[in-house]
Amino acid sequence: MAPHIHSSIEEYEEEVAAEFGFGAHDPIKNLQDEFNRGLIVPDPFDIANSRYTNLNNLFDNNEPTIANIDYWYNDNIDTNEDGDKPQRKKRAQNAYAYKFGDVFIANWYLKFLHPNVRSMTYHLSTRDRYGTFRCLFRVPLSKVDELVQLFLSRGWIRKTQHCKDDDRLRVKAQLLIMATLNIIGHHTPVRTLTTNTEISTSEHRSFLHLFLDNMYSIKDEYIFYPRTPNELHDVMEKYRGVHLPGCGGSIDVVHLKWSTCPAGDRNRCIGKEGYPTLAFEVITGYDREIFGVSSIQFGTRNDQHIVKIDANVNKIKNDWYKTVEWEYYDQFGNRHKAVGVYLICDGGYLRWPILICPYKGEGVATMKGYFSANLESVRKDVECVFGILKKRWKILEYGIRFRDIKVVEKVFVVCCMLHNMMLQEMETRETTFRVGRGSPLPGDAISLAVLNRPVPVGGEGRHKLATEWGKRRKALAAHLQYSKRVLKRRRVSPA
Repeated sequence: MAPHIHSSIEEYEEEVAAEFGFGAHDPIKNLQDEFNRGLIVPDPFDIANSRYTNLNNLFDNNEPTIANIDYWYNDNIDTNEDGDKPQRKKRAQNAYAYKFGDVFIANWYLKFLHPNVRSMTYHLSTRDRYGTFRCLFRVPLSKVDELVQLFLSRGWIRKTQHCKDDDRLRVKAQLLIMATLNIIGHHTPVRTLTTNTEISTSEHRSFLHLFLDNMYSIKDEYIFYPRTPNELHDVMEKYRGVHLPGCGGSIDVVHLKWSTCPAGDRNRCIGKEGYPTLAFEVITGYDREIFGVSSIQFGTRNDQHIVKIDANVNKIKNDWYKTVEWEYYDQFGNRHKAVGVYLICDGGYLRWPILICPYKGEGVATMKGYFSANLESVRKDVECVFGILKKRWKILEYGIRFRDIKVVEKVFVVCCMLHNMMLQEMETRETTFRVGRGSPLPGDAISLAVLNRPVPVGGEGRHKLATEWGKRRKALAAHLQYSKRVLKRRRVSPA
């Protein structure tokens, strides 16, 4: 058969395409056209290597070959244009080499702790509460030394690779504790401390939590209700002097702003203040010492709810404190005996015999009104404690910025412990005045249950408890009226 002579090249291409099944167009050319029109998205391999992102590299002089297609889809390509494997770019060298700071050249060491100035710092921090040291760290140098000795003796601060000798360890412990007190006292950012201590920011941040955890673990050594009858007698005698026999302290709830409250807890934390808060119920003494702190509560819970789950109140109600006897006078001067310690509170609490609150809406000229005014004046001790805590430890006033609710509880408890430590220092001074009561004095310083569950409150009915509560409050009002009348008569009587 004679070969067919094609009249044109196009006719020949159509015949070849029909014979081999290519169709009317070249598949390689269709692939290139779709890529150029954006219909084909290149592989990540192509994006990472810019020399493969253009499909024109698959063609040599616009002549497609199957070998080039296979080469383009080969995932094992790891050579450069010269055939060598590409080398990873070397990391740039640090502009400034990291150096471990020397605590002996730290700013706070040279200014407060150096042997040449230490005695002066000790004297000024003890006598001048408005001095630089007390302003920065909120406590005198003697209390810093006490905390340092506590942490070193219990092994909470240990030697490291860069701190091997005892002198350096003690100086480092002093700087770490001073920095932590500065954070709690002024809400100072942790990153700003390294300029004064020559200690890294990460170490300060870690030690802050170590300080809170270890201090919280020994809270019962600093915060506790009187444990013996003699200790309780000393507390009750102070209240007897202000015509409240049988009283064992004041009780109230304090709310703290929670600046970093999680979104899921906002509805449970936004109460009367209008912003997220956390609440603690605190029992204080006549001289502003803290006897007990409840477990942490959400801000929407009121006093009546918190007092039901406060382990400290339950202990006073059901432990040996309920058998303590005390005497009072009626309006005719007859002596009577009562049993059971009670706490004074405001009008937002339950009608329990252990919680005595003032009368509502009574005139001062009446017996009930006069009793209410006297009780309110004494009960301000607990309010003063809240003010001292927030003014001394600014972390409580400005808003706590820890998201973990357990850390927030530790912060408040540690502040209460430090408050009691300051009161212990002032009680050793020879003075006949109460601690900063009514006017500032020189050097005035301004057992927790972590389970948040209801505690048994006894089997008495509400009506019975309210009846006993009313009788006790009325008896105390009559005692105050008789005591004031007798004292007034004694003042005007001749010597």
